[in-house]
Amino acid sequence: MHKYRFDRSSSLFLANALVLALSACNNPAPGGSDSDTSTGTTDGTETDPSATDTLPSTDPTNSTVPPTTTDPVTTDATTDDTVGPTTGPDTDTSSTSDTETTGEPVIEVARVWATANPPLFEQDRIVALTPALDAATTTLSVLGDVVSIQSVAVTQMGHAIITYDAPESAGGVIIKTDLADTPEDGPLGLGDRVIRGPATGLQTPKGVEVGPDGVFLVADTTAGTIKAFEFDAEGDVAPVFEITDLGSSDAVWDVHYAPGGNADVLYAAGTNGEVQVYEDFSNTMGQAGPDRTIIPIANGSKVSVNLHGVALVGDNLFLSDVGDPMDAADGQIFRIENPADADGEVEVTQRIQGGDLGNPVDLEVSGGNPETLWVVEKANDKLLRYRPGLLQQDFEFVDSLDVVKPESVALATNNRLILAGNPDGLDADAVLEVVVPLLGAPTINATIDRLGSITSIQSLALAGAGDGFIGFDGTAVSNGGGAFSTAGLIDVADGSTVDAIATRIWGPATGVIAPKGITLDSAQTRLFVADTGDSTIKVFDPLTFGDAPPVFVFAELGGGAVWDIDYDDANDRLFAAGIDGTVRVFDNALSDEGANGPARLITPTHEDQNIGVNLHGIQYDPVSKTLILTDVGDAMSDADGAIYLIADADAAEGDVAVTALIAGDETHLGNPVDLAFDGKHLYVAEKAQSRVLRYDDILGYSGANNVAEDAFIEVTNAESVRIEWTKP
Repeated sequence: MHKYRFDRSSSLFLANALVLALSACNNPAPGGSDSDTSTGTTDGTETDPSATDTLPSTDPTNSTVPPTTTDPVTTDATTDDTVGPTTGPDTDTSSTSDTETTGEPVIEVARVWATANPPLFEQDRIVALTPALDAATTTLSVLGDVVSIQSVAVTQMGHAIITYDAPESAGGVIIKTDLADTPEDGPLGLGDRVIRGPATGLQTPKGVEVGPDGVFLVADTTAGTIKAFEFDAEGDVAPVFEITDLGSSDAVWDVHYAPGGNADVLYAAGTNGEVQVYEDFSNTMGQAGPDRTIIPIANGSKVSVNLHGVALVGDNLFLSDVGDPMDAADGQIFRIENPADADGEVEVTQRIQGGDLGNPVDLEVSGGNPETLWVVEKANDKLLRYRPGLLQQDFEFVDSLDVVKPESVALATNNRLILAGNPDGLDADAVLEVVVPLLGAPTINATIDRLGSITSIQSLALAGAGDGFIGFDGTAVSNGGGAFSTAGLIDVADGSTVDAIATRIWGPATGVIAPKGITLDSAQTRLFVADTGDSTIKVFDPLTFGDAPPVFVFAELGGGAVWDIDYDDANDRLFAAGIDGTVRVFDNALSDEGANGPARLITPTHEDQNIGVNLHGIQYDPVSKTLILTDVGDAMSDADGAIYLIADADAAEGDVAVTALIAGDETHLGNPVDLAFDGKHLYVAEKAQSRVLRYDDILGYSGANNVAEDAFIEVTNAESVRIEWTKP
């Protein structure tokens, strides 16, 4: 449940498929030569220590055992057909029963759910696996609040205005103050403020431009409008005004505003190859439609096809034309002199074609002697530079800078440019600072990436009705992390996308910074969130969403941060796995609301040595009173993970010898970040090895065990694991 950074080169980290194949394992009985802790005989018919005569009534959401049926399931105390034998290869992966019952429906493990957390958010997945770990039945992707970056404009104060596309044609605008003055590598998130929501009317915002009287203008191609917002606006706000009359153009891609007493004109580049011109703009605000239309022609014929970028410098209007977006060689640049007098069909003064011009999506002209024309060429991954030739006004190609899929360019101070880069996939989108030296080629100086409020998904919790709760990390500049819910997660069709935005607990009032383990109580009235960002456990009402504060907070944890938590409903007891290698136990957890801190600390030991290093996964089995822990050890090591079992954990305190541990070179335990226990089998999310592991008859283990798992399936950077039970 932690986002680790791996420097190792391994196909495990490069695999694009999240779920690949089962490893067939026929391991010997667990425990090796250590003493046998099972009861009964040793001929293969002994009683499984995990078996019970009735199904206990515990938490159906994240519990160690399934929920209670109307009548208890009976078992055979000798052969224990309910859970299967404890020795030899185990082919029964159910948790309760397969034959002997009272006639009531049997509750078994239906599926095992896991979250996959590769380095890039767009590759994060939620997967459902068969209990045998031989196949994935469902793979779901997660939809955040940003799809791709679009255009960027820079104010005279150095503030950046950035448009972006969002899911379901509901785009927005990010305001990042001082970005152009102090650019540094790092996350953009949602900037300092974001304008988005139904009231904005934004669908697919493209070009953005600073306008008059403290407003900025956004060309919305899908809506076929130009919208104006106050620079200080935030949230779901309506435009100050909107231009709906685009003359002969159905949509415009970019706009340029020329201020001043003799100008005060808005030029809008139409996707039909025509420029719409709005005079006296600060007064009329374009409400009467365009006053003029400029149609670029050459030798008497129209040559413009699909205008995108537009800029006015002095007496020259510059236009970029992408032509066919699928053609990487048909782009054009036009220069039109005296645009203040241009109307109707106008002969272009200069037409630039060929070279790397395929999809020139934006342009700007910087002053100086001579002036410099900058063109972002998306199809050919270039920032192109043009200057007038010696003793002439026509611009000629000078040089280029390789930039992956540049989308927009804006001028900043001190010979710098601010670019928006829009490669395939959100994770590579970025705002780039380009430094232009007096001599030599331009260079990229800063990359500001990680757009949106979600950077990775973390832990998963399942509610009794099949709803899902998923924690997520976010950037600090965008209010940190949170948790979102998905109604009927277990019924979502394979290949679907789940919405992480509509129903989420997120925002500054939540106080959530870096959520890891999450769990629910059985009544599903309290959602526990272990927050490593500020070393607290926050408790929320799961029915409350948005920027809602916790119901209460466990502020005193008896040490540093805890990674995962498990709640024992019957005893109102919360177990927390500390990253310092200790377990914190909170008695009367909900009734005291964590006010008194942990009642006990448990330090796992083996052979009188403390062995806890960096505990992550934790689950308490109330039937056997066993606490099961995972330890990732050094997060940068892929070979030092461990699993611990502690008996009588309901009363354990201080240095406590583990009844069993699994570790060593024969295991695949590197960073076991989470676990789930079905009453017999233990499922482990092993992140470093990109696997979900299964250990059969885990309560039959004793002493030190350097053994491999009984089964596994590959899940890229597995982060969390939970059990779905069959419905009675």
